[in-house]
Amino acid sequence: MKKMRIGTHGGSFHADDAISVAILLALHPGAQVVRSRDPEVWATCDFLVDVGGEYDVERKRFDHHQKGFREQRENGVRYAASGLVWKTYGRIYAGLVCCPGYDGLDLEAIAREVDIRLIQHADAVDVGDWAPAEAHFSLTGIINSMNSTWREDSDGDDARFEEAVALAGTVLRNLVREVEAELAAAAKVRAGKLRSHGRILVLEEARLPFDPVVCAEMPDVLFIVYPESRGEQTQVRVVPKVLGTFDARADLPDAWGGLRDADLAQVTGVDDAVFCHTGLFICGARSQEGAIRLAELAVAALNLDS
Repeated sequence: MKKMRIGTHGGSFHADDAISVAILLALHPGAQVVRSRDPEVWATCDFLVDVGGEYDVERKRFDHHQKGFREQRENGVRYAASGLVWKTYGRIYAGLVCCPGYDGLDLEAIAREVDIRLIQHADAVDVGDWAPAEAHFSLTGIINSMNSTWREDSDGDDARFEEAVALAGTVLRNLVREVEAELAAAAKVRAGKLRSHGRILVLEEARLPFDPVVCAEMPDVLFIVYPESRGEQTQVRVVPKVLGTFDARADLPDAWGGLRDADLAQVTGVDDAVFCHTGLFICGARSQEGAIRLAELAVAALNLDS
């Protein structure tokens, strides 16, 4: 029997693709998770989340990056992959987790409340609308959720606490690593090359946490140019007005949003342009030269000197 294949993108991951895959794995135990950016590989997958440029429930395609995508909730929160998957399978997932054993369940209400408390927060962060610290996106909230509920026997509290301690230890270790890396990275960010009268900062290393230094010390910088972690392209990122938010000092040009490859190259004149996110906060080219040119065009489009 052919094993079910769940496809998503490789490289860096975010809450929306992680949650999407977790939902589908729960519904299809033993499925193979395939992480790739190759369209030929995507075509072999039964499910595809957060890549592919298509939202089609019947074909089990759940992407939100395509130009013209407008799906949003009644409250205005836009959908990312996790929300699209939850919208389709949330009730089934809730039934799988809660049943058997509990009678009189309103699976629709459960799925809706989970969307409000967790899923739409992951979506809003992923599409660049906002980044709140809702309880289940904070360490305290996650650990609290590991406690026994009123429906469960408290005899397992010790084991649950052991799991919580292990989680806290992992988070703490990662935080120490992150802080050390941030301190070391700050000097490299300060040593980056400024261009276009200080409005563009060019960095030579990937994965540097540049926002803290730029937000605090470089008020004129609007765009950061840096190599993507896998070395396949150089990217351009906007700078937030306030650290930890998605309200940018300046956005990329509206006309670029959602364009890829030849379409973006035609609009910008940058031959090796790769993509521009629909949220207008990140774009990229295959070369540093191309990415710098994109950043220069973005600055020029602001007409700051006129």
